[in-house]
Amino acid sequence: MKKFGFLVISLITMLASCVSLSDKEISVKEQAEFKVIGSVTAEFNSFQFFHFPNQKNLKNKAYLELKKTAQSKYDGNVDIRNITITGSGSALTLLPNVLPAVIGGSLFYLDFYVGMLAGIPITGLGLLIGNIQKITAMGDVVVSGSQTGSFTANQMEGALNKAAETLIDSMPRNASIAILSVYSDNRETAEYVIDELEYKFVDSKKFKIVDRRRLEQIRREQNFQLSGEVDDNSAVSIGNMLGASVVITGNISGSGSSRRLILKALDVKTAQIVTMARERF
Repeated sequence: MKKFGFLVISLITMLASCVSLSDKEISVKEQAEFKVIGSVTAEFNSFQFFHFPNQKNLKNKAYLELKKTAQSKYDGNVDIRNITITGSGSALTLLPNVLPAVIGGSLFYLDFYVGMLAGIPITGLGLLIGNIQKITAMGDVVVSGSQTGSFTANQMEGALNKAAETLIDSMPRNASIAILSVYSDNRETAEYVIDELEYKFVDSKKFKIVDRRRLEQIRREQNFQLSGEVDDNSAVSIGNMLGASVVITGNISGSGSSRRLILKALDVKTAQIVTMARERF
């Protein structure tokens, strides 16, 4: 009976020493500096001497584990913010303390010797020293605003300028052009590329550009997205409806510092590729 009573006391001791911490919350200043791009979780075990968690060590361990996980999932120079750390008693605590008593003791555990001297199956000396906590840490993955801003304003602009120049120089003069779609997992980026392409083609004064209002009408009728991916057959078909001689489609792929912009011009009559441009940024 004493064995099971001590088992209950052991469980209560572990639960009473549960960990609940937070760390690296995004400050008001950092809200303008960082952009949250996802979240990660990490788990590990931690021994709490005398049932008091070492908060500094736990926070450092949680941060390092979360950052390592984030770096394996995301490209670029990522960091961790808004960390929450929770812990609960691990079954590992019971193995060297309670289990020997339940199964009759073991010569390898100090508890056994102390228990024999005291005339009881187990003393719980190990539980007095401390317990093992199973730690779960969660945090937001962030990148600096300068990184995302640099990508939009500088790297993308450079890649787009080169790709547009390649297309403009390679297509027949006075062609009637419809810029149909650019696929991207970011709708704003796709719309930005489409708008900039249209401006560059108009500014070249070499081509006739299909009215966007007509394109919007066809888009609604055919139920396709300007920021979606359009296959070559559909692009040619839509080009015919618009009365265009050349249609342009494209996509943005990759992530972090390894992205790629691909633009393709198709001859509507022959369905052949007139020219392509591929730029990394």
